Amino acid sequence: MTNSHPIYMLAADHRWQVEAWCDQRGVDRARILDLKAVVVEGFRLARARTPAVRRHGALLLDEQYASPFIRAARADGILVATPVEKPGVFPLEWTSEPFDAALTGDMVKVIVRHRPDYGVDRIEAERSKLRRLSAWCRANRRPFLLEVVVLREHEPEADFETSGRPAILADYISASYAAGIVPDLWKMEGTIDAAAAARVDAAIAGRPEPRFVVLGKGAGFDLVERWFAAARTMTTACGFAIGRTVYWTPCTEWIEGRHGRDDAVAQVAANYERLIAAWEDARTD
Repeated sequence: MTNSHPIYMLAADHRWQVEAWCDQRGVDRARILDLKAVVVEGFRLARARTPAVRRHGALLLDEQYASPFIRAARADGILVATPVEKPGVFPLEWTSEPFDAALTGDMVKVIVRHRPDYGVDRIEAERSKLRRLSAWCRANRRPFLLEVVVLREHEPEADFETSGRPAILADYISASYAAGIVPDLWKMEGTIDAAAAARVDAAIAGRPEPRFVVLGKGAGFDLVERWFAAARTMTTACGFAIGRTVYWTPCTEWIEGRHGRDDAVAQVAANYERLIAAWEDARTD
């Protein structure tokens, strides 16, 4: 992967979300391994029949539930990112340190939640951790994907989507660069507002190397496609890292017995291919 190339990442490193779903329904957590297997098989099916996946496809998988699939995918030349954060734990904590046990893929992923009102101590403590991880990535020649989620609290939703979150993200990006944290990829929430997208784009472009990928938040295809349309003019946008939009419904419905395993695999592949087509259509309009 280079920063000039697209990246179409099927993100399936979700852990606490799938655990919660299983626990709420009395489903054995051992089925999470089965779910990850279906996601990977769906990716492989799309890869076998879609040139764009072979050229630019990637997986985001966790060691906790998907370790055998990480090794097999890498052996077949598939780009795999692995997360280093403890799932669902904020402020940021590591799954393991030294990082080697968790970061067995080709690329490193970490997620943080940020708001400027979280307080200086928390923000600086996370920056210190991210600097350490960034140094490890450079030393081990692993591309670094930094996911930043900004939650709305009391702000009006429309204002937050068009001005509040983009301003917070832009400030976070600039402050990260100043602190020596320069990821290869910024994974952030999309927007339907072109001016908001431009504000984030300008901040990312403060350094020449980093690029932007859209995260999915489990949103429906119609909304994701609107995010893609707004991102079409971003100079830094290079693709997406989306998961639940693609796999959640087919996989959970299969586990619940609503349809067969082959159907779930086929739907994951079709959903993933639909996202790729939507991204490429948005970039060429």
